[in-house]
Amino acid sequence: MPLDPSFEQRLLWGLNATLAGVCAAYLGHVLVTGGVPGLTEIATTAGLSVAVLGKLVIFWGLREGAPPLASLALLTLLIDLVFASALTTGLRDLERAPVLGRWLRLSRAQTKRVLREYPGLERLAFFGVVAFMLLPFAGTGAITGTLLARIIGLSRLAGIGAVGMASTCGAVTLALLARFLGEQGERLLRNPALLIAVLGLLGCVALVLGRRFAAELRRRA
Repeated sequence: MPLDPSFEQRLLWGLNATLAGVCAAYLGHVLVTGGVPGLTEIATTAGLSVAVLGKLVIFWGLREGAPPLASLALLTLLIDLVFASALTTGLRDLERAPVLGRWLRLSRAQTKRVLREYPGLERLAFFGVVAFMLLPFAGTGAITGTLLARIIGLSRLAGIGAVGMASTCGAVTLALLARFLGEQGERLLRNPALLIAVLGLLGCVALVLGRRFAAELRRRA
């Protein structure tokens, strides 16, 4: 049964307030444990995540003196949730903005093309959004996932939930992989060819699995 729009809006604002509190607590923890340099490091890492690296920024934690992997995984999750919540709560207003609005309209058009390419996503609904965001291809992040959830017809809360689930799975997976590489770091550093081989193998496995799943989504009309 669909939620009453006004009740759903109140829940969204409550979720936004909770998310803001969690973000403030996270930044406060970083400030207390790492001081201003730690906060600057996290801000720089967040910028890299948004602009270039996405969740791959978790591997930034393998550097000496870098923030803990768990902290970086939580950072990427919070970034995705903030994007999803902001888009879900104020999408119409944001689309009226001069520059951002045009970018969001282009993103919506791209999302519609994705839906035409992968008709199985609509049938899978909630888990279709989760699965799409987990595909190791460009353009499968929180923004596209949020827009996809709205186009498919999920409620706004369900859309945020799908983005959160996919982001959590992706962040945990990459953090575990980064921890494994860190534990094997000395051995891998002594043998760069082995490091390249390991990363190449993992990349190939992810790509093959992703392409197989994408083909299944295309087949499900």
